[in-house]
Amino acid sequence: MVDASATTSTRDRFFVAGMELLAEEGYGALKLATLCRRVGVTTGSFYHSFRNWQDYTQQLIEYWRVERTERAAELARAEVDPAQRIELLLRLGVSLPHSAEAAIRVWSGVEPDVGAVQESVDRDRLAAVTEAFEDLTGDAAQSADLAHAAFYLVIGFEQSTGDHDVAVLERILRALQERALGQAVQAG
Repeated sequence: MVDASATTSTRDRFFVAGMELLAEEGYGALKLATLCRRVGVTTGSFYHSFRNWQDYTQQLIEYWRVERTERAAELARAEVDPAQRIELLLRLGVSLPHSAEAAIRVWSGVEPDVGAVQESVDRDRLAAVTEAFEDLTGDAAQSADLAHAAFYLVIGFEQSTGDHDVAVLERILRALQERALGQAVQAG
């Protein structure tokens, strides 16, 4: 009989290792042998945890969606203070595994199923940020503009080549945050 907790733990290790490979080496490094070496198990262990490679990749991208979007949105929506919600979303945006996020965007360009999840994630993230800005400022149009600016800034940061200075990303996101806070004060 298979111990469900051991299986879950091994599955989680495969997901974490997959995200690490995406972050460190990009989409091209996401291969069965490399993944198994990273986890420290045989391919037999992989096939004990997943039906096949497609099953794994579908579950990996779902793991990413849930961990990096659904849970973040739930945390944000649980924060009743709009200014604190914006702060939380800013910290979550800065702390994203940006290299893995960039690799997933590459992957979404070659795999339609991943592309569909990426589109869903983009919609959900943009909606959460827009909602937070609107709750703070009360201005739907301005909130949509601020949310799009933050959203495009993060994506551009991830896709750019060269130095990825997270401090610069945070500084610019904070400027957007300050603009929203200033609008909230003017409106109030």
